[in-house]
Amino acid sequence: MLADGQSQAVGRGEVTERRGETPKRGVAKVPSPRPVLPGLQLQPMVHVADMPAAIGFYEQLGGELIHGERGGDWVLMQVGTAQIGLVTRPPDPAQGESTVELNFSATMPLERLEKQLRDRGVTIVRLATDPDLGIRLHVETPDGMPVKIHQVEPDLMI
Repeated sequence: MLADGQSQAVGRGEVTERRGETPKRGVAKVPSPRPVLPGLQLQPMVHVADMPAAIGFYEQLGGELIHGERGGDWVLMQVGTAQIGLVTRPPDPAQGESTVELNFSATMPLERLEKQLRDRGVTIVRLATDPDLGIRLHVETPDGMPVKIHQVEPDLMI
């Protein structure tokens, strides 16, 4: 609070005359939060030829290996606020895979998520079992791009 009842506005430091008045020009408005489907976290999957070299690259960006081994076929890295999966097998175009895939982890049971997505009109391709990640829900964007959602460990579910 400043002298004479003035208050400091968040953002660029402009001052309003009284609490509750509209800030002067140049102050960003924060949009209201939109409701989001709970329990989804984006985890892009990148197909790489050389796992140790790929891990080294993401470490140069400040990344940290959080699951898997340098010589393994699949790892999970934390890079900033995002997690990124690296896999050494080539992408399978027959499965709609490309060099980079959009994958999500879900902290709710996939059967519950599948119902919510169907109710919202999302194209459900199939529910499949992946040998490495367990059950995965395959959905499709309006442009036909595949998106995969895997279920996290049951003790982490909401």
